[in-house]
Amino acid sequence: MSKSLRDLTPKDILFGILIPTVVCLLIIWFPLNEHTLASIDPAFQGIFVFGVQEVIMIVAVPMLLGLLWNKWAGGVSGFLLGSIYALWYGLYGSMSPMWIHNIGLLGYLLSAMLIGYMAGALNQKSTKLPRLLFSGIISALVGGLFLFFTEQQATQVLVYGEYGFFVTMTPRLVFGVVVPLVAKLVLRHQTNVVRQHPEAAGHV
Repeated sequence: MSKSLRDLTPKDILFGILIPTVVCLLIIWFPLNEHTLASIDPAFQGIFVFGVQEVIMIVAVPMLLGLLWNKWAGGVSGFLLGSIYALWYGLYGSMSPMWIHNIGLLGYLLSAMLIGYMAGALNQKSTKLPRLLFSGIISALVGGLFLFFTEQQATQVLVYGEYGFFVTMTPRLVFGVVVPLVAKLVLRHQTNVVRQHPEAAGHV
């Protein structure tokens, strides 16, 4: 049954308006305070200015959509978000021609598409945690390796060596575990909603 405006609850406001807005403000706060972060520790600049946006846009979201929906949703969202991230990353380094023409930018796009598509193709809408974890970890592993490979083909290699491999792979593998756990919680919530409200089965 369709809900009217009178059915709106404080919980709907919290999760529909407040939390998404706070998350967006937190994400944009880091680039706005880039110099402050760099003055504290240069590593913070890489982690919070690039890292937060990267793992959310080109790892977590495509993987989650692939696991919950299907491979096409994961792949398309990865392509779109990967394109946006690569564009932003390229514009950020627009003062450096080597940065703009770095083939690694294409790697960001394709790795995001790979992660989303592969997560959906491997999971096949399964609700079982072992398969969710397997799909998440393997897609994150392949996407990370592909990105690191493209980075090594750049005219000016910016990510290299053991440290470069570590910072490329670690967040992806971590999210390869975290995102399937989140997907499992979402699926469990949907199951509980259907049990409590059978009439809502077609809407979750």
